[in-house]
Amino acid sequence: MIGNYRINLGAGIVGFVLTFFVAFSSNVLTTSLIRGLIGFAAWYVLAYGLRWGLGILLSPRIENGSTYDAASAQDLRGSQVDIKLEDDGQELNDLLKNGQSDSNGEGQPPSETKAPTGFAPLDPPKLVRTKDPEELAQAVRHLTEK
Repeated sequence: MIGNYRINLGAGIVGFVLTFFVAFSSNVLTTSLIRGLIGFAAWYVLAYGLRWGLGILLSPRIENGSTYDAASAQDLRGSQVDIKLEDDGQELNDLLKNGQSDSNGEGQPPSETKAPTGFAPLDPPKLVRTKDPEELAQAVRHLTEK
């Protein structure tokens, strides 16, 4: 945990003062004191939780039961990188080497052409009017009369 109980106590006092003065503006002294004590307890607990969370986030990790050694951690810092790339590196290299004009697979051996992806552009059906325009106009006139 970061800090000590004085941080919690300070946060509790700040919470007491704020809550007391806000409550005192519209309540009697006894009610304001009770609400101030509740504010003290709430701020004390919030400060404790914040200290605990920061302690977890900022504490050094202990792996495999070994103790943490700051000197060895400095030596190992930045020496390991875990990166996983997708498997499109060869396609990107071919595109960069040959330019975009050859990216459709022409002029390349069959082993280097792209496999079909199953993509087909959307081909919606055509809208066909089966009704006579005069008949449609009569229907609209009939509906507007009602």
